[in-house]
Amino acid sequence: MTSSIEITHINDPDDVSFERLVEILLAAFAFQDDIVDPPSSAKSVSVSELQWRFARDTLFVARDGKGNIIGQIWIEDVGKDAYLYKLSVDPAVKGAGIGKALVETACAFARDRGKQHMRLSVRIELEDNIAFFKSRGFAIAGEGVHDGYDRTTFWKMARDLQQI
Repeated sequence: MTSSIEITHINDPDDVSFERLVEILLAAFAFQDDIVDPPSSAKSVSVSELQWRFARDTLFVARDGKGNIIGQIWIEDVGKDAYLYKLSVDPAVKGAGIGKALVETACAFARDRGKQHMRLSVRIELEDNIAFFKSRGFAIAGEGVHDGYDRTTFWKMARDLQQI
């Protein structure tokens, strides 16, 4: 299915529906509700938050053959590295390679801008997500603890962009 998918770097906020991005995020992260602790911050995402992030970070969207947004990935510049976040695909098309295409596009974009590593965080409970990122060349590079917790709540993962 990815052959009919177009990945686009959005430069103009008028070229994207932030409402649709929120809808995709909420739907894609909904399965985590009874799995992760603490609850995902994606549950409280809003149009205004994404507009604020748009002014600061880089957004790529995936569109189907009809031009409908079906996925997104965000990249934050963190000095010599880049940070990938809010990867989400409409659950109606999950498993079609859209997430892989978004990750590869984001990594190529960061590499082309001289970034050394792509970094991300993934909850320790989400074994399928960890396996997905490992299949994309990421490795566990550390652990993290959310405020108020005394145990590891997420893995820090990284991918060397110089080996793409």
